[in-house]
Amino acid sequence: MEPFYYVLFGALTSVVAALELSKTNKDRINTSSAFNSFKNNYLVVYSLMMAGDWLQGPYVYFLYSTYGFGKGEIGQLFIAGFGSSMLFGTIVGSLADKQGRKRACVTYCITYILSCITKHSPQYKFLMLGRVLGGIATSLLFSAFESWLVAEHNKRGFEQQWLSITF
Repeated sequence: MEPFYYVLFGALTSVVAALELSKTNKDRINTSSAFNSFKNNYLVVYSLMMAGDWLQGPYVYFLYSTYGFGKGEIGQLFIAGFGSSMLFGTIVGSLADKQGRKRACVTYCITYILSCITKHSPQYKFLMLGRVLGGIATSLLFSAFESWLVAEHNKRGFEQQWLSITF
């Protein structure tokens, strides 16, 4: 089954590359070098934040099982993380608007670092705290960075249609 996924990934990558390379100059929007720098800076930072979140996912279950926890306890840990994200996801957007989007992004980094630090402890209560912090961080990741992008894009006076290029 594994070769299937490699072939599928390769085929989809080829399709995306072909679509991008088939664009003509009239399909492309002319932007300023200041915008391109802004866009590239955002995309690098956002990609690193997303990669940090995605890369740990497949290994957390194994980590918990090596600490000796059963399926039930591991399930509770995961539910705590997703539940935390559900609860805090409803309020982090408004908090980011009130406290500042940049501050929300920095809070994401700090919260996520603390969440990762807790994974080094085999104690259930620390792991639970880490899952709650991870849920808060995930809520911030999926709201604060994009809202900061939009606010900063408008603050710098870039054309509105250029925003779709970044997204």
